[in-house]
Amino acid sequence: MPIQLPTKKTGALLAYLGMSSDYAASREELAALLWGGCSDQQARQSLRQALALLRKELPSSVFMTDTKIVRLDAPSWSIDAREFGSFACSQSAEDLARAARSFTGDFLSGFILEEEAFEEWISGQRTRLQHAAAQLCETFVRRPDLVIDPNQALAATDQLIALDPLREDWHRLAIALYARYRGKNEALSRASNFAGVLQRELGVAPERETRAMLETLRSADVAAPIPGPSEGVQHDTGLPLNGDRPDSAAIAPAITPVVAPRRNFLTRRPDGMTVAALALAGILVAAGTFASEPLHTILGLGPSTSFPSPTALGAPPDPWRSPAAAHEAQLPKGIIPIVVLPFASPGGSDEPGQLIADMFTDDLTNTLSRLPSFRVISRQTARSYRSQAVDVARLGTELQVRYVLEGSVRLQDDNLRVNVELINPATRLSVWSGRVERRGADRQGVRDEIVSRLARELQFEVLPIESQQLSNDFDADALAYRGWAALSQVNLEGYKEALALFNKALERDPKNLSAQLGIGAYHARMGAQVLDTEPGGHRSKAEEILRQVLVRDPESSQAHFYLALALNRLPTLPEALEHLERAIKIDPSDASAHAQIGNSLIRSGKVSEGLEHVRYAMLLSPRDPIMPVWLEFAGNAELEVGDYREAIAMFERSITINPNYPRSWAGLVAAYALANHPGEARRVAAKLRTFAPNLENEDLPKHFGRSENSKLHEGLVLAFSPDR
Repeated sequence: MPIQLPTKKTGALLAYLGMSSDYAASREELAALLWGGCSDQQARQSLRQALALLRKELPSSVFMTDTKIVRLDAPSWSIDAREFGSFACSQSAEDLARAARSFTGDFLSGFILEEEAFEEWISGQRTRLQHAAAQLCETFVRRPDLVIDPNQALAATDQLIALDPLREDWHRLAIALYARYRGKNEALSRASNFAGVLQRELGVAPERETRAMLETLRSADVAAPIPGPSEGVQHDTGLPLNGDRPDSAAIAPAITPVVAPRRNFLTRRPDGMTVAALALAGILVAAGTFASEPLHTILGLGPSTSFPSPTALGAPPDPWRSPAAAHEAQLPKGIIPIVVLPFASPGGSDEPGQLIADMFTDDLTNTLSRLPSFRVISRQTARSYRSQAVDVARLGTELQVRYVLEGSVRLQDDNLRVNVELINPATRLSVWSGRVERRGADRQGVRDEIVSRLARELQFEVLPIESQQLSNDFDADALAYRGWAALSQVNLEGYKEALALFNKALERDPKNLSAQLGIGAYHARMGAQVLDTEPGGHRSKAEEILRQVLVRDPESSQAHFYLALALNRLPTLPEALEHLERAIKIDPSDASAHAQIGNSLIRSGKVSEGLEHVRYAMLLSPRDPIMPVWLEFAGNAELEVGDYREAIAMFERSITINPNYPRSWAGLVAAYALANHPGEARRVAAKLRTFAPNLENEDLPKHFGRSENSKLHEGLVLAFSPDR
């Protein structure tokens, strides 16, 4: 339906909500984002006016607000930028084709709003989606079997280059694709034009990789296009076949696909096709972009025991490249090498802000070093790059890291703002950016909170990216890592997928600790979240497995956390609290441990103290995938103090984010029953029954009600009593 946006800021507000992971943001967050130059009171008033204008244009069912949160109803919205980000990372030919069709320009192209915080957010979104577009084009080069329409792949690459015409690595992608689908003459012509632009605009020649790539291409003996996808592979594009419409030439492939001969690269007398394949192989090697795949696999040719190095193909040696690390032991799958570069302060090295920036660098390095998924370069090494113009690609090669984390700190009165950016040195693209702003005189406390939040966000943002890269890797470590990514989905389907991956990992390596821990985590979550009718059995199984894991690794924060989750029942609450405190000591960024401490305190009668811990977890990680569970904890606390209206709001927020979490439905049933709204209680109870269809009404309060002395249990008994 068409929407009439009354002001630019209402459009900006909708864009921010639409791109948020849970389609929601706090009022405080939106006020700071869109009215950062105003006083707090003026910003809140301006936000209220903007929301009032939007309510006139949008149905109440698709746009919701309460005293703290503004939210879009996710199923009611289709957002092209979100879909593009998902499709561009897929390994499905149809998804990639949809991504290519929808890639028509930059994120919010031409949209300008003179608000510093919003412009920073737009910049982060643009770099993230540009990274997705570059990954899409890389996939088209590396996996020709996933290209449905070569014209579409070429158009996507041209669109990518249009975003930054001087990005040389993107031009290399285009040259590779044009060599394959339009022939080397057109590829060389494009390269020549680009060289002219570089000379005219920057006064420089193409980079070494580009020159080596072109020399390899020129040495090929054929000018014909390099073949596209193999014949016989058909994809459902949703478009008519070429012969079914008069303008079929507009969507027809540029060349006729043929099957590449199954030959070794080093055939004594190569035919034209083998030479063409060799030319493209040289392009890919010289570009240095696709080292993760064997080239004979990329090109669909036969097995090859050897292949010329870039130097042998004509690339001059790089005097700045660090010695090859082939002899060094490879890190296990799922261990991510990263460097935290010294944070900068706009005031310079003599300003107080730089001292705080240095503290942030050290604190974040220390915190990430404690996490099992990261291998962090030492701070002494990172400090050697202070105040230098760093080429992240060279840095990645020198330090053998997969990610570079950069940051800046701005200090103004008692306001502290921290911006961070995670960069993939292989592509020079930002894959994640974060911004945290806090006020407060307790500078140490604010710094600790910001560092913990950034570390937590970094973990769950990197997890799906790394998991996708391991999607075709089936060794035990890779399977276990993918299992943890599936477990982060917080739903039954994700948990089942995780269990299958962990079991496959143990089949390949029965001693794989990550997979063993993952199975324990699976049972702990299943028991705590009552996703089937055997929560007690899951808790017992989790306890057995996780105690074994702690024997092998006593310093595993995850093992301590999930064992606490399994023990988080009234008889064993003291031991659960001990393990939660241990988990936080090992990993201060573990927001879930703070929330579970709050849950334990709430259930033991210390409601106000427990609610503080839950709210701290929400503040620490406001976009956490486990947020629906924390909202349920907060709802239970409000039930205990008799604030049923606030409890209903908490449970409804939880359900909006994750409608498949039964405990929030149980809390909502109880809250409506205790608030004397029997009709609403019956309506919601019908949904709750679907999670345990084999249980009788009298069994549901015990199954979902936590403690029999709780208001939750009381409300469920009231809702399911026969006379209601």
